[in-house]
Amino acid sequence: MLKVYSALHEYIMMMHNEIQDNKLQILGKLAASLAHEIRNPLSAIKLNLDFVSMSDISPEVKESITACMEAAKRIQAIVETTLDFSRSTLSDCFPQSLNEVVTLAVEIMSARAKILNIEVAAELETDLPKIYFNKNKILQVVLNLMTNAFEAIEKNGKVSLKTYRETMDGNNFVTLEVQDTGKGISEENKEMIFNDFYTNKKEGTGLGLSVCRSILDEFGATISFTSSLGEGSRFYVRFNPNINGVIE
Repeated sequence: MLKVYSALHEYIMMMHNEIQDNKLQILGKLAASLAHEIRNPLSAIKLNLDFVSMSDISPEVKESITACMEAAKRIQAIVETTLDFSRSTLSDCFPQSLNEVVTLAVEIMSARAKILNIEVAAELETDLPKIYFNKNKILQVVLNLMTNAFEAIEKNGKVSLKTYRETMDGNNFVTLEVQDTGKGISEENKEMIFNDFYTNKKEGTGLGLSVCRSILDEFGATISFTSSLGEGSRFYVRFNPNINGVIE
């Protein structure tokens, strides 16, 4: 009886993995198709914004146009990341500053934070060693973590981002910590939040944290978290100096 149960369990897990793989393949094809469709109208938007920015306009309007251009550039970067994600390699990487990526993410999310009345605080350790990574992909990770933090808070709260060095088990790490004052994660959900397609949000795809982990795996980094219901969450992204290198 035990052998039958074991064989059945193995078969179910095999079928589950096959279904998940098929879902990811379909989603990958759909994402690539959508990325191609977005390219042309996005180019038109950027051209028109460039044209308007050269007109005689007020400083306030010019500032808004600049913000729109930055958002358009971010969309273009996401499109390019989507198209080359499956074929990208470490040759796309070079040593760069984690702090610069975090600062850019905070700037991108600042308008949304203002609307939701969420305070965003960044405490970035100076003189951190540079890390080998692809800037757009790590930016995507930070934006995903900030988006999740905003959604956990909904309105009126605080998101704190920190970068620092730490030592664990004799290894040195460069760490990004993202903390929120949101609702926290229940015990039953903790084991599933990194699973593909898992979400407890009405409009969520269940890919945010799964994508984060996949990207970080590519660069030899890890992601973990601590959370309690009603007390918020902390996510930790750790770059290991012994894998894909931190420049000391």
